[in-house]
Amino acid sequence: MREQIGQQIKKYFRPFPKWAVWMIVIGIFLSTIGVGLLMIAIGIWALISWTKRPSDAEMDTGFEQDVRVLHVKALTKTGTDTSDLVAEPVMVTGPRITNRANCELSFRKGKDNIIRFTPVNVTIINFTAHQLVVYGCALDLTTGNALNESTDEYFYNDVVSVSTKTKSFSVQLEGGKTLQLDAAEMFELTTSGGTSVEVFLRDPKVIQMMGGTGDIPTTRAERAIQSVRKMLREKKSALVA
Repeated sequence: MREQIGQQIKKYFRPFPKWAVWMIVIGIFLSTIGVGLLMIAIGIWALISWTKRPSDAEMDTGFEQDVRVLHVKALTKTGTDTSDLVAEPVMVTGPRITNRANCELSFRKGKDNIIRFTPVNVTIINFTAHQLVVYGCALDLTTGNALNESTDEYFYNDVVSVSTKTKSFSVQLEGGKTLQLDAAEMFELTTSGGTSVEVFLRDPKVIQMMGGTGDIPTTRAERAIQSVRKMLREKKSALVA
């Protein structure tokens, strides 16, 4: 079942088959012979197949289904029970452009102008009585697999900031190419010990690489920042009292 879903997701990211149009055009000129009719049939089949890809809404629904699985995995991997949680978890997502564990980077702008992509950087933050429990992975939408998993725990007292920041850095792409990012938006949670959780959110050059137009929303990161800050205020106020 998941394999069939994966095939549909691959179809969503597949570009428009221009070759099919040329196949039909050439087939029309050769329609007086059998090979021309065959070329027309192949071209029409390719176009029909391409139009039967998932909608933007179906892609979002599929992503949410995979995320529900990750929420369970986040608890299991960190040894956290649901009874330990004191607030709803939050999630931060962004494109995984490096360290993809051999997962192919695919992207497409939807009719709603939102760029969807795979793999997806997913960071889930759970709130317990004394700690933030963090789980991260690269989610391959074509398989549902969570790659490059990591877990961390941070005491509330040790967290000094949570925010979005703009950074400059370079990334290695396939084929040895280097992409210089000068306005990379990052979600960043920093502790007094200097450790941090960083999630790449977006950069104009990455959007350019993905077609030049469209948007990668940062709504999840903004909600996560609000929730973490609220919890930090509550915990630190309780200590003062």
